[in-house]
Amino acid sequence: MTDEYDGRFPSPLVRILGMLAAAFVAVYGAIGVLRNDLYASLSKSGGGVHLHGLLAWLCFAGMLMMALGAVRILRSGNGKLDFYERRSQQGPIFVIGLVLYAASQMIANWRS
Repeated sequence: MTDEYDGRFPSPLVRILGMLAAAFVAVYGAIGVLRNDLYASLSKSGGGVHLHGLLAWLCFAGMLMMALGAVRILRSGNGKLDFYERRSQQGPIFVIGLVLYAASQMIANWRS
């Protein structure tokens, strides 16, 4: 496989936009944790929760893991892109991050 776009893998533009979105998620989470008020939502239409303290850090850890997993899946290295292999290798870190992200919000909803 080469970095040439053949239609089966994300195009270079989609990969760059995905990496920018992952960077935005990481920066957004860092700002929220530093302010001790991280607003997160599990859905677009539903109301989110304001997380503070340990739950904010847990959510931020999940956000970082999801961002790291996405970047590691989408990055190009050594002139080759084996998207399916990367997804199987880096997917678990993304899924663990997603579980932490969701768990922190579910705990916050349960406590309120």
